[in-house]
Amino acid sequence: MKTTQAIGTGLIALLISACGAGSGGAQTGDAAAPENPDIDTSVAPVTITMGTFTVGPGDEVYYCQNFANPWGKQVDIKTYALDMGVGSHHMFAFYATGATDGALAPCPNGGNTFGAFTFVSQSPVRTVTYPASVGATIPAGTGFQMMVHYLNTTASTLTSSVKLTMLIAKPGVVTNHAGVLFLNQPAMTVASNCTAGCESTASYELPQDVNILQAEGHMHRFATKFVATTSTGVTLYTSTQWSEPKPEDYAPALLLPSGTTVTWTCTDVNTTGQELTFGESALTNVMCISQNVFYPVSDVTNPVLGNLAGFTF
Repeated sequence: MKTTQAIGTGLIALLISACGAGSGGAQTGDAAAPENPDIDTSVAPVTITMGTFTVGPGDEVYYCQNFANPWGKQVDIKTYALDMGVGSHHMFAFYATGATDGALAPCPNGGNTFGAFTFVSQSPVRTVTYPASVGATIPAGTGFQMMVHYLNTTASTLTSSVKLTMLIAKPGVVTNHAGVLFLNQPAMTVASNCTAGCESTASYELPQDVNILQAEGHMHRFATKFVATTSTGVTLYTSTQWSEPKPEDYAPALLLPSGTTVTWTCTDVNTTGQELTFGESALTNVMCISQNVFYPVSDVTNPVLGNLAGFTF
């Protein structure tokens, strides 16, 4: 099974264990023996699996499912390993306080469902391992809401499920807690006469020092280019791919001091003859989001820093 490169140093490759389709749930299973000294090998990997769903030809769907904290206590996650099927556009693993295991259902706010999150991916198969002393904390009493966005561009019905496998750190080894710098442009529009490409730009000033481990951009199908830069003269991320863009890894981490301004720009080409607006659909709306993995977060219960406007908690 294909795995993607993890972030940071001292990385391991994790093979996601096969999980049966069905109603989903938290599972434990075998994984490749890790060689990372931070990982607690006495605790079996945990896999949470969303219920099976179908996506018809040309359809776009947004599904959510809640899961209780599978460890029953606060833990620090060292490795995430994701496996989604064909047609995936992105997924989130949101924090869900007091969550219990639930059934797969359409997301309450469609593609604009949002909250503090611990993991995000635009790739169908992705493995992330944090560097030494860094991990993502799941507080006691907090579970997950898995959210997925699928777009079927084929002529056949797709059947899929989503599996997220996690390995946790040994107690006490994580001293820097990882989070996500999430920068949105909810007011963006692309004019109907923008047939040669128009830029949408926004900026954000960092309220604290951050160490960037990974950077990427999120766009929809009208986009032709994404660029994120900093006032310290760094090109943080650039891509011409709106679907499954490859993240930029930073090892060692890139320090951006408090007060640094991050500016992110998307170029969109509008061939519809109508104004395009920000929204959930990868087919009919536009988005321009900079999302970056960083440490340290100041509040492990809300590990998201940035401009979150445009999404519903």
